[in-house]
Amino acid sequence: MNLSPDTSGENKIWNFMGIFSKNREEWAMMDLACMRSCITIVPFYDSLGKEALSLVINQTELTTMCIEKISLDLLLKLKETSCDKLQNLILFDRFTDEDK
Repeated sequence: MNLSPDTSGENKIWNFMGIFSKNREEWAMMDLACMRSCITIVPFYDSLGKEALSLVINQTELTTMCIEKISLDLLLKLKETSCDKLQNLILFDRFTDEDK
């Protein structure tokens, strides 16, 4: 599905996956899956502001982030305004038709 495409930097090829969630079972499962697939996770914390979040997403050229439902609106706004490479949001929570 190419959720973590190659990104070049520091004379290396990287594969990044963002995780923006509080500690929970899905966070740990995603971390283990990324380690198994040689993908570097980029953890985000709710204490980061919108500008810092946008800066890191753009700097790492993230295309996919795993998030909690509470962060969905914020990430959708960032995707529309300043994070054009962000394409995929994987929700850890159930979503409604309204969320789609």
